[in-house]
Amino acid sequence: MTDSGSPAAPPPAPPDWTGFARAGEWRRALAAARLTGADHAAGLLEAVLAVQDGLRARRLGPARRSAGRLRELLEAAGASGEAALLGSLTRPRELDGALDALADSGETDPGTLRERLAPALAHPLTRAEALNMLGVLHALREEPGEARTLFGGALEADAGHYRAGTNLGNLDLEAGRPAEAEARYREVLRLSPEYDGAHHNLGVALRRQGRLQESVRSIRHAQRLGNKRLQESSREDLRDQFRSSEAIRRLRWGLIAGAAGLLWLLLRGQGG
Repeated sequence: MTDSGSPAAPPPAPPDWTGFARAGEWRRALAAARLTGADHAAGLLEAVLAVQDGLRARRLGPARRSAGRLRELLEAAGASGEAALLGSLTRPRELDGALDALADSGETDPGTLRERLAPALAHPLTRAEALNMLGVLHALREEPGEARTLFGGALEADAGHYRAGTNLGNLDLEAGRPAEAEARYREVLRLSPEYDGAHHNLGVALRRQGRLQESVRSIRHAQRLGNKRLQESSREDLRDQFRSSEAIRRLRWGLIAGAAGLLWLLLRGQGG
């Protein structure tokens, strides 16, 4: 009988989703929760991710609806350990005010804008978008140093905030560094392959480096993705208007009632 040597090492412990959640790595937290069968936590984490996805795309309507869904799920869960942890991390009672602070106001003074954005800057889910908004204002004011710092801060708050990454590439492009801008845009597209803005700006960076065929391909791809995004946004806007408009709801029920009345008349006529 041969000696098999030292005993086999035990299998690695499954990842703990709570550690990822505490670090704000929501997608990894969700993957870990699914892997370990923490289905209830996974449902909550899906709602958190939906809020984050809406913010990254600056689609505040879907982000608000996802925040409402998250709040409902947390309230339904009561004081369970998973819900208590996620509630402390996402602070749902503060989230609506933070999202409201992100609405466009046309503010042109950075100090005033920062003051208005205070609730969003203080919330972990909205901080990245608030910093990105401040960075955009400084970029428009031709203050690239301040803008770069703020875009970098946005990525520190949310490494997947692809518009902040794109904005850093835009600063490189404006500074006459198309190769650095290209690298930024390619990193953004690694995170978000269907972000049309990065594809378009990558095309500009490639053109400035004399790579015309690559540039044309990138810009055409951006146009296709942009058209797709506009169609999806238009459908979403129509659904929002339909849900929010009391007049439309009344019209809908009026049409249903009218159709029922017409059907009754037709049936009556057939029986007469």
